[in-house]
Amino acid sequence: MLENRELLYTIANLYYEKGKNQQEISNLLNLSRPMVSRALSRSRAKGIVRIEVIPPAGCSQLETDLAKALGIKRVVVGTNFDRNNNDRDDRIKVMSRAAGSYLSQTIQNGMVVGVGWGVSVHRSILALPECENLKGVTVVPLVGSAGRTESHYQVNVIADRMAEKLHGNALFFNIPAFVSDLKVQSFFSRDPQMKSIQELWSHLDIAIVGLGAFGGTPSFPVSEYTPQALDELHQQQVVGDILGRFYNREGFIDDIGVNERLITRPMPDVEEKLYVGIPFDSLRKAKQVVCICGGTGKIEGIMTAAKLHLFDCLITDGLTANELAAALERSR
Repeated sequence: MLENRELLYTIANLYYEKGKNQQEISNLLNLSRPMVSRALSRSRAKGIVRIEVIPPAGCSQLETDLAKALGIKRVVVGTNFDRNNNDRDDRIKVMSRAAGSYLSQTIQNGMVVGVGWGVSVHRSILALPECENLKGVTVVPLVGSAGRTESHYQVNVIADRMAEKLHGNALFFNIPAFVSDLKVQSFFSRDPQMKSIQELWSHLDIAIVGLGAFGGTPSFPVSEYTPQALDELHQQQVVGDILGRFYNREGFIDDIGVNERLITRPMPDVEEKLYVGIPFDSLRKAKQVVCICGGTGKIEGIMTAAKLHLFDCLITDGLTANELAAALERSR
């Protein structure tokens, strides 16, 4: 079986390109999980898979200047080979590779790593090299499930995929993002897994988050709200969200009273909803918060979040970095 190049290619494609974990491949192809693992190793040995190891970005002058101007500890900038290419997918690919390299060098034995959702976070985890020498890493989701079909919103799957690449363990946050307050309190008080997650939230070594733009084409969670709710958020001068929590120049804002009239997908028999994720205070206690994001529409959100110290490290692409530098210069 390990000499069948077509089968080795199929397994490698499912793992590296489609984002399937080894157990999923095992189920799909009716193979044992150890056999899938050996096939992945064999595919590298036979040249079917070529893993590119990207050297650390170091501290270029642009990265150093941006970190200083933003008032954060570190900026990592991925290189856009075509500086005139403003394609969103290419920009995400660039920052994801940079993020995968940075995380593989930063995460150490025994760390507790929290992970959020979003396209950039998901793609960064897929770009993370397999870290065979790591031991004792625990990965925990930072927010409830989005109830959406896109893979980049399946936070438990992202956590599981990351744990597999880090040869660690993942805990799963089996609560939807929108729930009733009483149900959340009841579940948290009774379920041992939820208690374990809450405890880990208070002792994070690294929290990995994305950053959503509030303007432009609505995406989750903005798309969950009606125009009435969005008007209220506009009045509070919201500039973005992190882990689904909206913030303005003053910081994270309180829930906007999410009732049946304010969300696009009503929940019968539930009068009030709570967007469930890591508490603000716990996120701020993380030893390092890594924000992976880029795009012209996120410049104001990045600048505001940095000023509020909502993250310590920014990983982005070269085009965004230059746009940030220009915006910071104009704001002086």
